[in-house]
Amino acid sequence: MNQTPINSDARDFRLPSTYSRIIARVAKLPERDLNKLLLGTGLPESILMPGDETYISGYQQLQIMQNGRELLGSPDFGLRLGEQLHPSAHGPLGYLALCSPDLRSALFALRDYLPLRLPWVAIDINVSQESIHCELRFQMSVDDNSFAQITVTECFAMVMQSFVEAVLRRPATEAMINFAHHEPTHAHCYEQFLHAPYRFETEQNSYILPGQLANAANATSDNASFRLTQQLCNSLLEQTPRSSSSMADRVRTLMLLRPIESIAEPDIAQALFVSKRTLGRRLEAEGTSFRQLKDQFLAELARRYLMEPRQTVEAVAASLGYHDAAAFRKAFKRWTGMTPKLYRQTPSAL
Repeated sequence: MNQTPINSDARDFRLPSTYSRIIARVAKLPERDLNKLLLGTGLPESILMPGDETYISGYQQLQIMQNGRELLGSPDFGLRLGEQLHPSAHGPLGYLALCSPDLRSALFALRDYLPLRLPWVAIDINVSQESIHCELRFQMSVDDNSFAQITVTECFAMVMQSFVEAVLRRPATEAMINFAHHEPTHAHCYEQFLHAPYRFETEQNSYILPGQLANAANATSDNASFRLTQQLCNSLLEQTPRSSSSMADRVRTLMLLRPIESIAEPDIAQALFVSKRTLGRRLEAEGTSFRQLKDQFLAELARRYLMEPRQTVEAVAASLGYHDAAAFRKAFKRWTGMTPKLYRQTPSAL
């Protein structure tokens, strides 16, 4: 088999071996052929055994994906692999999404905790009244239209579809799926896997839904389990290597892991071993700012707290570090365009 040419930064990412076992199943390998899946990686066959918790490099994972496609002998390997990446395949992250109160929370759980499972990609989510825009962002260099790009973006589309449909409990036919790569030779296979319209050669890889679905209730929601699983994900996230994350990703991670009162810009800069000015400059280079990231973070927390009928607006304000409920109400309106009271009274509000 040919080794996949991988950019050196792929070696910096560490991934759980769980996905390699899934690839082995997709490639339909008997035990005697498992070694073929690991050619060019230097890994022992033991990593493919159930219960193994070895972390492998991004380079090794991409090589295993390439080997898997060649062993399966099918160009739609990425779609077949993505089909297996339903929420339950992602461990605590998947369970967190399944017990989230609504679609918005499930998608933000996927965004916030994806580094636990796949640190080489990130998902940016923008929710407006018009749309829920989920964009795939590569955290490592991947050549356009390469095997790696096509396979990962096909997996992205299938993962987004499975998470959304797990909440909606129906096919998400109203979505629009965009692929940045050229139309592949196996494009005719896409309609067998994807339940929504799709197009190629777009500016970005994205999965887009109508905005009114943001607050679609999750039938399997469990508030107690959601909070416990969120705590577990936070604990696991603390142990996950993040050396290759963007500065914005590192800021978001620290916001998730620190007390509300410790997410001021000077505190975050200090935790990242940079000055406040350097932090601001690097975030600006990534097209964002600390104020924007903090507002997004607090707005999401506020929405989640306000979903609890027993939580008063005053209690939510205090939970977010506001000593004055009026100041919180003003901030919430700036974040969302509506007051906390109106938000609670409007189930379809964004």
